[in-house]
Amino acid sequence: MVQLTDNEESNGEYRAYLEEACFHLHKKGLSFEELSTKLELQPGEAEQLYRSYENKLKNGSVVEDVIDSRLWADVHDDATGNEKITFARDNGFYHCKRSDLEEMDSTALMAIFETSKKFLDYDIYKRYLNSKPPVGYDPMALQRQVSRATTLIEEILRQRYDREKNSKKES
Repeated sequence: MVQLTDNEESNGEYRAYLEEACFHLHKKGLSFEELSTKLELQPGEAEQLYRSYENKLKNGSVVEDVIDSRLWADVHDDATGNEKITFARDNGFYHCKRSDLEEMDSTALMAIFETSKKFLDYDIYKRYLNSKPPVGYDPMALQRQVSRATTLIEEILRQRYDREKNSKKES
């Protein structure tokens, strides 16, 4: 468990970080108990950190920033499996969240799948996609992301097919 004390200077920045985390993640729907568990805080400490940040906002010592809100929303989404997905289209590369893909109709998903697969098929380094990425700079990061998108789209389409197949059997 993390034990914060007010008199240690090194904990000042850490405390500010935790306050901001508790504030934004609680606004995203995590309970104080979940925050305490995930951030390894003492029971009740997440709520204290939240209230402290809330008071700082009220008295103007900190300002709520759109960039910070987006950062914490992305952290929350990534932690809950709603990751950012990069895929290829005929006219470029696009990003969306996993939940956005799940909401698309099957025709749109299949079009994305096909163009992304076509992009990967034309890549001369395709055979290296399953290798371990190098530490630091990964020259194949885009290809790995598009490959991840095709795997995810295939999974979504398979789940839809299985649900449809099972619903027909029940009818």
